[in-house]
Amino acid sequence: MPTRKRYLSLLIVFLFALAAGGVSWSWRPAQAIIRQQDRPAKKSEGREALAKKAAPSGTLNDRLGKDDGYGIVLFYSSTVHGNLEVCGCPIHPLGGVARRVGYIDAFRRRSPEAAVLQVDAGYIFSAERKADGSDLKEDALLMNDWIVRANEVMNLDVVNLAWLDLAYAGHLLRPNAPLKPEKTALISANIKAVDGSRISPAPYVIRIVTGKRLPRPVRIAFIGVSDRVPEDRAGEIAGSGFIIEDPLAAVKAALAEVHDKADVTVVTGFLSLPMVNRLARQNDDLDIIINAEERGLVPDPRQINNALVVFAARETKHLGELRLYVDREGMVDRFTVRYVELDEIIPDDPQMARMTRRARSEIDAVQTRMAEEEARAYLADKPDGTLNSPYVLSETCGKCHVSEYESWRNSLHSKAFAALETRQRVYDAACIGCHSLGYQKQGFINIRATPQFANVQCESCHGAGSAHVAEPRAGNYKTPAKNESCLVCHDRENSPDFDFARYWPVIEHVNSLRESAPGRR
Repeated sequence: MPTRKRYLSLLIVFLFALAAGGVSWSWRPAQAIIRQQDRPAKKSEGREALAKKAAPSGTLNDRLGKDDGYGIVLFYSSTVHGNLEVCGCPIHPLGGVARRVGYIDAFRRRSPEAAVLQVDAGYIFSAERKADGSDLKEDALLMNDWIVRANEVMNLDVVNLAWLDLAYAGHLLRPNAPLKPEKTALISANIKAVDGSRISPAPYVIRIVTGKRLPRPVRIAFIGVSDRVPEDRAGEIAGSGFIIEDPLAAVKAALAEVHDKADVTVVTGFLSLPMVNRLARQNDDLDIIINAEERGLVPDPRQINNALVVFAARETKHLGELRLYVDREGMVDRFTVRYVELDEIIPDDPQMARMTRRARSEIDAVQTRMAEEEARAYLADKPDGTLNSPYVLSETCGKCHVSEYESWRNSLHSKAFAALETRQRVYDAACIGCHSLGYQKQGFINIRATPQFANVQCESCHGAGSAHVAEPRAGNYKTPAKNESCLVCHDRENSPDFDFARYWPVIEHVNSLRESAPGRR
């Protein structure tokens, strides 16, 4: 066994440069975006026209890539946080489990002789809590129930539990829980139940894979691990029924257990980069680390000690694909890493699409009721209608800034909330912040309580304007048109086609303050 491990790791050193050179990065690097921004803008075009030009290129076969004889393929993801769909750009939305299943099914049909496994590196469940922090919100619980059902349908093999998953795991891992995963293994080497009211997840699971391209069965051990809870968020797992032990000690113990049981060892982790480094350097017999990357920017694959380290993209917009190649003796001797963009070129799996629609309908009904209850409670405290907000709304801005207001009123920013209504996402906390004004900042509450704060308004970009209205002298209110302010929402995940140099002319406006404006001197 140790000889086999060393053989694999030495070849990783040799082949890593080749694999890294061939990594299929599906999104444009930041440098490319900057270069496009530096180009002078041409004739202003409507956003709908820009959308037609930005249509994805290629075919499903291009996404699948060349079948070059791989024997085993590991598809990996992370940070789904309870979403069967993802809140993406309405022009070219990315992701969703229906597309994920559609891609993997197409991959299986194209390469039926290869063995396929699916893993998630952590934070698969929503962690949205009630205002008092006592438990998960009702809609979060329902979203998570649907994630469990979807995992079973898509035959997800392994889920690593992150500390952010424990609020829901406290419901799921009960002896008499009404909903239990049967096909999907929930694992963690360092998360333990405090008492008999919860069931500890298995520290690892061993999957034995077979296929016509494999001379013999290959045993793959998956070990789960999570960082400990940050001190300032310790309350989020209080009452979950679990504790989190030292991740390094837990993985070392699990590796010792699987040493003679597995041909390949894989750690699925929800870990900081320094912890990944320490984990790889302290364990010479570790082959692969699949780590969740919560920040949204996926680092390049790398070798640390004897381990190949790859990072799972957050949500379901880009699917990690690790191809393993075996020699005549059935030993894994090389690999390639790809990230597949799940755009509209990928067909939805019909069964998963139906499940997604049913889930969305149920979730929307619960969220509507929750919003009505929240609106009643919120407005009951404000009988005179005073909202005590630092925002003054676009109509107030338009009393002085007439041409700017007209530019805004004719833009899609003024209709941004309608996109959520079309997709039944008007109560989705992951979406509404970029389709409203001042969400969680004394502005938008929900569409029932504060409809006047819907849409992307003047102050969404320029900041709260109450102080400016109180003292409207020139110079005390910053109004820069900067790319950085746009990227708060038009980031590479949610607006992959965004190009400041092309989009700014669509809404371009200058400070043409009306001379008769009050306070103007």
